[in-house]
Amino acid sequence: MRVSIVVPYFKRGEIFDRALETLLNQEYENKEIIIVDNHSEDGLRQRILPHQDSIKLIELSENAGACAARNQGARAASGDILVILDDDAGFLSPLELAKLVKIFENRPDVHVVAFQICDPDTGELRLRDWCHPCYWEEFAETEFETDHFGEGASAFRREVFEKTGGYYEQLFYGAEGLDMELRVMDHGFKIVYSPEVRIWHQVSTKARSDDRQYFYFTRNYVWMAYKDYPALAGARFLSFKLAMMFYLSVRAGSSHSFFRGVWDGFKGLPRIRKDRKPISRATMKHWLELEKGRPGLLTRLARHRIRPQL
Repeated sequence: MRVSIVVPYFKRGEIFDRALETLLNQEYENKEIIIVDNHSEDGLRQRILPHQDSIKLIELSENAGACAARNQGARAASGDILVILDDDAGFLSPLELAKLVKIFENRPDVHVVAFQICDPDTGELRLRDWCHPCYWEEFAETEFETDHFGEGASAFRREVFEKTGGYYEQLFYGAEGLDMELRVMDHGFKIVYSPEVRIWHQVSTKARSDDRQYFYFTRNYVWMAYKDYPALAGARFLSFKLAMMFYLSVRAGSSHSFFRGVWDGFKGLPRIRKDRKPISRATMKHWLELEKGRPGLLTRLARHRIRPQL
């Protein structure tokens, strides 16, 4: 199997240098590395010059957002498997791609693999990145079917991108993985979490301001409630998400970004009306079955005592 590693890049500098080394050092040889520069203007071409023979660089003329960058990379990829990594994440060992390929070869029923996300210094599970519907203390080292994959920590069979259309580019950035997860499941594709494939994630704050996050996440939750869910389920989803975002934004002193996101979300609904396609009852039922194992709200919030991970 040929593997294409797609990395959307936006001003992550030194963290990306470390991450890139882990991509280049993978022992699995039938691979390509595609970096999509989201108009960073920070000298990325020069940074990767020593490795230019091993990298396909796509330079966008403007910052088109994380969704568009991933889709651009996927369209340029030649692999049977598409690995999507963020630019502040890298493989934990040189054997991760080989382990991933083995999973896909041995499990034809699996279409998406969610990686174990670890701390870059200790190699231990990074709790703030755990969003699966299972309690981490019991399931972190166990393979299971899930309804979640990290946008920058997962791998797809090529047909998943071809049939779903990839990430929804109108979202630009923020909770776009949830939208993709619903559409992946609605097409009958199976998502599996595997502790066998491990990456580290070192969160960069350079492109991750509170104002930016609380605006985009809030706006996008409004759009997803309308676009992806039947009416009643969408109302339940949105009420919970808005309450969560209001609490977190107030806690961070960014409530103005929350209210701006709400306003922009509802004002923008006519723009996305043509894309409304609620998931089927069967998908909703399957999603609810998977969600039965999710820990309680207080347990989940405990992962974010210091600063919420958005």
